[in-house]
Amino acid sequence: MATTPLLSVADYQQRVKELFPPGMYGTLFGDHGAPDWEANTNNVDGFARLSLRPRVMVDVSARRLATTALGFPIALPVMIAPSGHQQRVHPDGELATARAAGAAGTIMALSTAASHSIEEVAAAASGTLWYQLYFMRDRRVTERLIRRAEEAGYRAIVLTVDMPGTRSRERDVRYEWNLADEGRLSQALEPDRLLRNFRGMEAEIPGAELPTQSNFNETCEDSLTWRDLEWIRERTDLPLLLKGIQTGEDARLAREHGVAGIVVSNHGGFALKDAPATVDSLPEVVAEAGEVEVFLDGGVRTGVDVLKCLALGARAVFIGRAQIWGLALDGEQGILDVLGILREELDVTMAFCGVTDAGAVPPTLLRPAPGVGPR
Repeated sequence: MATTPLLSVADYQQRVKELFPPGMYGTLFGDHGAPDWEANTNNVDGFARLSLRPRVMVDVSARRLATTALGFPIALPVMIAPSGHQQRVHPDGELATARAAGAAGTIMALSTAASHSIEEVAAAASGTLWYQLYFMRDRRVTERLIRRAEEAGYRAIVLTVDMPGTRSRERDVRYEWNLADEGRLSQALEPDRLLRNFRGMEAEIPGAELPTQSNFNETCEDSLTWRDLEWIRERTDLPLLLKGIQTGEDARLAREHGVAGIVVSNHGGFALKDAPATVDSLPEVVAEAGEVEVFLDGGVRTGVDVLKCLALGARAVFIGRAQIWGLALDGEQGILDVLGILREELDVTMAFCGVTDAGAVPPTLLRPAPGVGPR
């Protein structure tokens, strides 16, 4: 039987679904409309509620996709979101992701829960790296992670603020899978790669409260407040972004507390069960962010989605699942191919809409999709 060509992110998703054990796929990604994946479904559906208004008779012979994120140049307004345990889907894991991001001219944000360390990924990278930070209850551990990111050359700290030390366990039970299932893939996560960034910390910080796979969320700080941003600033001069902002009120507080950037995100649907689509939250966040740069994470599957986010005021977007699907199928090249698909789709869509600069997309480009009501 002929294999469907990989022409879109949706094609990558379908191929991964065919290859992965059902429980593993259901836990890590979830189908549209699947139980306990309401927020992920909302993220995808949010884009369908927006329609583009094509403009014609515009000279689009020269289109510029390059832009900047916090002043760092990127070749297209698509960056790599922090995703943990990437060796789970490919032997090279985050190393392949870092190489692909550099080759594509974009930024990778490395997860605290990565299967390759801060230092290992920095050694493999040729482009700009940001470091995603969970604020751990043991502040000595948090401070050490920040210091290592600085020393390894990361250029920004992305603090996740939408996981308050707890999470629902429904998904783990509903889509249960085990290491035997994982072993059916080309490469299972090696035992010493689990939460690699915390390996050896017990020697550096005697008595440290370090996370394990079973208690990771519980070791994250659940009393984090806006006052704690000053604690971080006292320990690093790196730009600070907050990832997980979903309301205008929190965007205003973020601006007032002097953050460099905001990532509108609901943790890819892994946090609040019925969180609204991030693209629905984007306008109110942008309205209150002022001069603070705003990025979006969640539900981006096409170049059309990217252009819609830019029209709503996002500086750029992050992709998570799409990058992991590319990694799972063909490592570094798979990620490059996914980024190439999004780049071509964005470029073509800009041309049809009379847009010549991805850094200057007018809000008048959008209208509600006909026949699609509000959520």
